[in-house]
Amino acid sequence: MQQSNASGPGRREPVKQPVPLVHEPDITIRPETRDRLGARYLDPGEALRVPGQSVPRATFYVGQNLLLRGLVADDTALAAVREVAAELGLRVTVDEQVRRDAALLAQVKLPDEIRRELAAVWVSTVHLEPETDGPAPPPDAWTVLQHLRARRDLPPSVAPGVALGHLMFCSGPGIGGSPFTDSHGVGGNPFTDSHGVGALWQYGQAGSGGRQPVNLVGDGPANRYPTDGSKVRRPLVAVLDTGVVDHPWLGPEHVERDPEVLGTPLGLPAEPADITGTEDPLLGDLQDDSGHGTFIAGLIRQACPDARILAVRMFGGDGVVAEGSLLRSLQLLALRQALAVQGDPELAPVDVVSLSLGYYHEQPEDLSFDPLLLGPLAMLGKLGAVVVVSAGNDATTRELFPASFTPYAGGRVAAEHDTLPVIAVGARNPNTSVALFSNAGPWVRVERPGAALVSSYPPTFDASGQPGADLVTSGGSWRSGLDPDDYSAGFAVWSGTSFAAPVLAGEIAAQILTMYVDGDADATAPAAVDRGWTAIVAATAGDHDPLVRP
Repeated sequence: MQQSNASGPGRREPVKQPVPLVHEPDITIRPETRDRLGARYLDPGEALRVPGQSVPRATFYVGQNLLLRGLVADDTALAAVREVAAELGLRVTVDEQVRRDAALLAQVKLPDEIRRELAAVWVSTVHLEPETDGPAPPPDAWTVLQHLRARRDLPPSVAPGVALGHLMFCSGPGIGGSPFTDSHGVGGNPFTDSHGVGALWQYGQAGSGGRQPVNLVGDGPANRYPTDGSKVRRPLVAVLDTGVVDHPWLGPEHVERDPEVLGTPLGLPAEPADITGTEDPLLGDLQDDSGHGTFIAGLIRQACPDARILAVRMFGGDGVVAEGSLLRSLQLLALRQALAVQGDPELAPVDVVSLSLGYYHEQPEDLSFDPLLLGPLAMLGKLGAVVVVSAGNDATTRELFPASFTPYAGGRVAAEHDTLPVIAVGARNPNTSVALFSNAGPWVRVERPGAALVSSYPPTFDASGQPGADLVTSGGSWRSGLDPDDYSAGFAVWSGTSFAAPVLAGEIAAQILTMYVDGDADATAPAAVDRGWTAIVAATAGDHDPLVRP
């Protein structure tokens, strides 16, 4: 963790000093999101445990699903899960999408080695259902998983390849999009402190870094090279988020929406709420993370105006997605990347992946912990894409995944010469201090501006908040106070590590652009890895713990 000592008026010099976990993050979920995803809360005080196992920590997961490593059919792990589930009165069905994905991989034109590697990191979703037509309690994936781990007759490799389907939170559980909006079920923005919320409240208040509309005077990011006709290759940044709506900064020449690979969509289709920002017809509030992806895309273009953005819509304005859904999109992105670096003329390789989400694992220190999420991320790194991830907004040193896959001394993942790393990014305030909400730990090796940023925002958003005064004068002039959620100007202020990550992603893309300008246009995976490492080293050279290629 980065701490500091005073060094002159108003400035503090950072020093490295380990800090223990001060508090567990307050992970919460709105009832409508919980019901939509069939979510369950793992309560450490009540969770089923295997003898000798560490006490689990709080997390949310999909109650009726388990994740299995590989494209399963009738393998040992699936057979074991079915046997344990049957003992608990449950039946197991493999998600139909798994069979379609297996057929897709079987017919794709790739070298056998790459095809096998993709199949090995693919993750299958299986569903648990009561084995009865009568009344029954809902299935609990944690119970099935623990009974599986208690089996002593299984090969040691089976249990680590079976995992919960965690819920991935866009901005950090219980924080919302500002990052701080909710402590007593109030929700939305602006939010003022009346319950002694603590020091983080300011980041949710309009005027102090909370989401609010602003005017922007001046030109937008200007391309150095023409969007059509230029021979200079433009870096491609994949953003897996809420999608990117139409905006003057984000036209089709800058953003590829609804991307596909071999006719299969990488993400979810757009919904009407993407245009309005609201879902509740009785309240009309903006959702916590409405417009999140559009804001991120604008930050990337500010850091690298020539970047193109591959917009993969992963979730809506509630900012929550099931881990299995994210994994599938990452797997399809890895497949797309494999085809691109193998020379598919229809596909440009991705240079950087920007992820602003994460989850807290219940037992990361347990020997049974085997991160299924790491597989496709490492595959993307091997195929030449840098993965940049937000560190989380809970002001905790508890590891957030996938951010804690960042390589560091004593970490879970070692840096490799021929694979691009995952990089976790914390947030800084305008005065360069670390933002109070930003998570910390040795895995947060880089910080970037993440508080009170200005970027593009959906100009179609005009939610139910109203100005304090609104009138038409006798001369016909419209006058009003500031409307707190009318974003027709197309720009907003916002805060969160969600936005620090794309700042670094844009900086890395800008470094890669200089290499493209110099004629380094080799699209093969080894060349992309070389470019990526060069860009990472240059972009993080000034950080307190810069990344260096091993």
